[in-house]
Amino acid sequence: MEAPRVRVFQVEGMDCADCALKVEKALSQVPGVVRAEVSFASGKAYLHLEVPQAEKEAEMAVAALGYRLVPTQVSEIGGQKESGAWTPRLPGPWAWALASGGLLLGAFVSSRFVPSLATWAYALAALVGVFPLARRAAALFRQNPFSMQALVTVATLGALLIGAEAEAGVVVFLFLVGEVLEAYSVAQARKALFALGELLPQRAYRLKEGGLEEVPLSALGVGDLVRVPPGERVPADGVVLAGEGAVEEAAFTGEPLPQPKGIGDRVYGGSLLVEGSLVLRVERLPKEGFLAQMERMAEEALAKKSQVERVVDAFSRRYTPAVLLLAGVVAFILPLFQGDFLGHVYKALALLLIACPCALVVSVPAAIAAGVARGARSGVLFKTGAALERLGRVTFVALDKTGTLTLGRPKLVEVVPFRVLREEALALAKAVAEGSGHPLARAVREAEGVALPGEGHRTQPGLGAFARVGGQEVGLVRPEVADLPEDLRRQVEAWEGYSLSLLLREGEPLALLVFQDEPRLEAREAIKGLRSLGLKPFLFTGDREASALALAAELGLSVNEVKAGLSPVDKLRLVEELSERGGVAMVGDGVNDTPALARATVGLAVVEGTEAALRAADVGLLSLTALPRAIRLSRKTLGVVGQNIALALGFKGLVLITTLLGYTGLWAAVLADNGALVLVTVNSLRLLWSRV
Repeated sequence: MEAPRVRVFQVEGMDCADCALKVEKALSQVPGVVRAEVSFASGKAYLHLEVPQAEKEAEMAVAALGYRLVPTQVSEIGGQKESGAWTPRLPGPWAWALASGGLLLGAFVSSRFVPSLATWAYALAALVGVFPLARRAAALFRQNPFSMQALVTVATLGALLIGAEAEAGVVVFLFLVGEVLEAYSVAQARKALFALGELLPQRAYRLKEGGLEEVPLSALGVGDLVRVPPGERVPADGVVLAGEGAVEEAAFTGEPLPQPKGIGDRVYGGSLLVEGSLVLRVERLPKEGFLAQMERMAEEALAKKSQVERVVDAFSRRYTPAVLLLAGVVAFILPLFQGDFLGHVYKALALLLIACPCALVVSVPAAIAAGVARGARSGVLFKTGAALERLGRVTFVALDKTGTLTLGRPKLVEVVPFRVLREEALALAKAVAEGSGHPLARAVREAEGVALPGEGHRTQPGLGAFARVGGQEVGLVRPEVADLPEDLRRQVEAWEGYSLSLLLREGEPLALLVFQDEPRLEAREAIKGLRSLGLKPFLFTGDREASALALAAELGLSVNEVKAGLSPVDKLRLVEELSERGGVAMVGDGVNDTPALARATVGLAVVEGTEAALRAADVGLLSLTALPRAIRLSRKTLGVVGQNIALALGFKGLVLITTLLGYTGLWAAVLADNGALVLVTVNSLRLLWSRV
């Protein structure tokens, strides 16, 4: 059976979380749509279509609600292609707000000079302002008879019926202004979220046999050679072939200082060449590079709700009926005992406005969206909102050694022969290394020397790599697993602190291979940053204890924070233990880290690691220095979420009580709703510019 075709749309007019829920529900009911996912934060709808004809029906279903689907990407399972850009219109019902405000001003002037017309003028202002809301409420009535538009419409018409024309006009105007402000805030958040793609230049300088030619970015292909002059942005992800320079990557790594780049170094499309000149080979197309990957991961993160968001959604679904029930009691039950029917109806109308949970519903996704966007600009790629939420609550951080705390490019520094000549030992080792992806095997392959032909390559995790050479089994294993004579054991112990591999042939030790891997320059700083956050770091490695302790001493880790000689199963067991003791973040980069990454409270993988590690992890890190930033950002986001919920519930609760006591009315109710909505959105946007 053919897999569903995925289409991506921008949803115009969707400026609140409640709107997103309504659009998603409507799209899910369209025949031929297997699944619909609508993200309020990104403003996009993802349709999994069984038949292409369902696309038109989906557009009609959304149009009936007052929104518009605009195609932005064509995405097949396993790949994406651009099909057009989306240009937003002026956000929110600004035209209706302007008309309502103008009429309201005219009504106020009329009340001063022609009082007899004031009532009609205020009523006209209220009716004109409520018209777009009533139209939207009618379109949404089948899905949600208690939408905010419906509640405001009922409250406005009710106010007109009881003779509160001036308040009805003010209520509608304030609500429309609030919607405009909310839409503007949301538009700014979305713009910030997807601003990374704008870092790519419009042109590139491609090297050809005839010289240099200026071409549009779309003309570049994988393998093309391009020159980047000083002051220009890198057009695509690539590897430096010639030249030296300083590249600023602050826009998406958070590192303020330019980084030196030379031959063999990787550069990312969108980074700025501050000084020097580079010639690089294009590794990935501009639209498929690292910036595109960050935006794609951010979008995927926003499409998945966090735990807090699900709890708030569940609460909001109960909150509205409860307040509506209270409004019914105030309007129809209390007058039977206290009289003053019109006064109680007025209070009930104010309660209708308080019944909308918009500010509460948007309080969490707005903060999560801002946090994900801020992370993308700081070299932290959150795959889900839940990962952003969980990371700030961990107690322990487990760090893999090779490739995470070290450069992951160990060099063969010595071959100590036991039974054969050095050249023969190296040739046998190269034969085995051809079939392994381990960093030590790569170091053997890169060492100078001739390799013997090998066959039947296999790898045994936690033990080593093996192959048949000249009809005999030859292996590169950890020295600890071999039963060595006393004289050979002393030779092995003499290299304590280095990474070692023992060359065996048919079980007989032939030579000892000695490797050295340099720690990352930023590793010590990252561990220091973790400690400043009150976290306890651990070093996890499959290497020998002596080698691990030597690295730990350089990085400021204590002996009890080192766990050496671990197999992938051992790492998984330790991660499970730490998860139960308060939560653990696991940071790795290799295939052998994937079980632990998947089991950890939060799994983090460095972007330059293996594809398997990135798939298993919840968070991608551009560099190790981004690790403390990621945790600080998570904690800040959780703080903003708490503030937003307190603001939303606090405003609503205060006005609900004062309304029941008769101190506030319709205008205060709409201010509480829209005021809280704007406040939580603006409070969330603070994350975009906060220091992490």
